[in-house]
Amino acid sequence: MAISNKVGPPVTGDDFYGRVKELSQAYDYLDTNHSLVLSAPRRIGKSSFAKRLVEDKKKVGWNCVYIDLEGVQSQEEFLNILINKFEKSKIWSQAMDTAGGFLNRVIEGVKGIGPIKIDFSHPEISQNLYSLLSESINHTKNTLVVIDELPLFLNSIDKEDQSHKNVGFMLNWLRSLRQVTDTKIRWIFCGSVGLHNFTSMRNLTMTINDMVSFDFDALSKEEAEGLTMALAESLSLPISERVVKYILDKIEWYIPYFIQLIFSTIKNYPDVRNGITEKMIDDAFDQISHNDELSTWYERLAEYNGYREGAVLLLNALSMADNGLSRAELLDMYAAYTEESLIQANAKFSLILNMIEHDGYIIRLNGGIRRFHSPLIKNWWFSKFVE
Repeated sequence: MAISNKVGPPVTGDDFYGRVKELSQAYDYLDTNHSLVLSAPRRIGKSSFAKRLVEDKKKVGWNCVYIDLEGVQSQEEFLNILINKFEKSKIWSQAMDTAGGFLNRVIEGVKGIGPIKIDFSHPEISQNLYSLLSESINHTKNTLVVIDELPLFLNSIDKEDQSHKNVGFMLNWLRSLRQVTDTKIRWIFCGSVGLHNFTSMRNLTMTINDMVSFDFDALSKEEAEGLTMALAESLSLPISERVVKYILDKIEWYIPYFIQLIFSTIKNYPDVRNGITEKMIDDAFDQISHNDELSTWYERLAEYNGYREGAVLLLNALSMADNGLSRAELLDMYAAYTEESLIQANAKFSLILNMIEHDGYIIRLNGGIRRFHSPLIKNWWFSKFVE
């Protein structure tokens, strides 16, 4: 079956391409009872990869749950979704029948009438519910639970809590589930905002330090070439090896989303049915650099909270530098922007620099030079915020 070009949403089945090495590594970790933090920048294919793992583990008899928390704003919503997904996947143990009237009412309510009201104004009620849920999960069967966009959800419940108490409780509760003796449940946390960035900013790194940080980067050159050829074939667009190389040389960072964007842009060009040309690729790059397809790269900076303006400052400067900038040059810009002492400025600057590097905005080169990881994002950023 031919691959289809789906730009944006996660892909599954025959539309999932490549990642042979990463799948093998992930299987090794999961089969040896490790849980994973899928650490990668946005739009790189984390959700598609996680869904592929779910598909594959279902085929060998595992219980599998995929929970997407994008747009979830409260613990109440989270628990309703979790209970609903766990019920459908039969993750509750036989002890559920004796877990307690309150928990049974919650579960039966979710099953029967959908989301129900849970009163979190009394800490003892919510803590009792979390405790009962922990006791009622079946840890004896091979199970994979994927929680996608976890950092976005955690940030939403943390905005009004300077002490980070609610987030700390949630992360520690999830950790306690992973610490059950001889548990056969494996967890995968992933999201478009780095969980390590999120926890380190709140001194909560210890809540995930038992999980394997699974690095997940762009496609290999061979896989990127194969995907490019497969998409051209699926759209019946003639393409030469020279043009394939031209596309990848311009992209530099082989994220499937970027390759998919190129084909989505050129598929209706005049004469494209006669063959894709370098001129068409140049036009597509210019078009993408001036439209809103890449807006998520700016929007997600809202999750940086008090560090957002500093991140924008550095990214603006880097979008104007074709050959990148040194750490010292960037620090001088940041120090001039802030009114804090040099020591304070350097500490925040270092944190912001690490955040935008970890989230895929920039890359570090030899000699400490930083530049945009993707020429496409660099051109888009410059056209939107500097030009």
